[in-house]
Order: sequence, then C-alpha cells, then structure tokens
Amino acid sequence: MPDLTLLIIYFAVGIILLIALFNGAIYGASYQRLPTRKLKKIIKMGNLNSKMNVLDLGAGYGRIMFEAAKTGANVVGYEIDPAKAYWITQQIKKKMFTSDTVLDVSIRKENLLNADLSQADVVYCYLAPKLMQSLGVKAQKEMKLGARLISVEHRIDFLKPTFEDSKDKIYMYQF
Repeated sequence: MPDLTLLIIYFAVGIILLIALFNGAIYGASYQRLPTRKLKKIIKMGNLNSKMNVLDLGAGYGRIMFEAAKTGANVVGYEIDPAKAYWITQQIKKKMFTSDTVLDVSIRKENLLNADLSQADVVYCYLAPKLMQSLGVKAQKEMKLGARLISVEHRIDFLKPTFEDSKDKIYMYQF
C-alpha cells in the first residue's frame, strides 16, 4: 500500500508542476525569462527617474517591474495569469518588509490590452508577436507625446523603431 501512496504523491506533484509551467499558455502567452543582461539594458534605455510612470505589460514574475522600481519610478505591472499575479503580490509584500528603500510598485491582474497607456512615460513589454501588433495599434492611439515603448524580442511591424538593437532584439518606439 505505501507504493500506491507514493505514486499518488508523485502524480500530484507532476500535475502541479505541469500547471505551473504551462498555466500562461491558457492566457495567451507562455513565460520566457528575460536574461539579466537584457534586463539591465532595457532599464538603462528607459532613463527612468522618480517622476516617471512606468508600465510592465505581461509582467510575468515581475523582474522588469522590480528593477524599474529601484530607480524610484512609479511602476504598475499587468499580468492576466492569476498564479503569476499572486506571486508578484507576495513579492511586493515581502519587499515592503525587507527592502531598505520603498518601492512604488503594484500589480493588476488584468488583460494588458485594458491598460491605460495615456499616463505612461515608459512601457516595457516582452510579448508574443501577434500581441505586439495589437499593442502597437493601442499605443498609437493612447500614448502621450514623448512616451516610449520598449520591446524585447518582437517588433511592431507597422512602426519604425527609434532605436533598434538587432543583436539583442530590443526595439524602442517613441510617440
């Protein structure tokens, strides 16, 4: 009988791992970890300061959000996947008690295409190609003059980037 109990435990752990790994696909995108080198590069490109409003669309586990918040900027992440949004919420709470500096960061469990882009100074995204095109249409309509959208991996086909790093596949659009 102990063998059956062990088998059930292994099966349950396997199911939990599968859900954790592929949960994002249910919501239209899977998680891709942004390499640290690219993360540092896009934060530097943002030229962020404490007077800026920053959005991280498709926030994943919040790496861009937390790195951007270290600059003092007000950062809001959008993540539709409830497991990832919960994870970020827990990380925000944890950082509130362990960080030397107060981070102005929050998460919204919401479709990124519902985000209000009109007050953003910088928008970061690492999204699937089709979603980038939809975001491009939205950005053209909503982003204020001078605001920047910085994308990793995929470009907006119908817009010309103001900066392009073809080696690292980083694209910046200024509106």
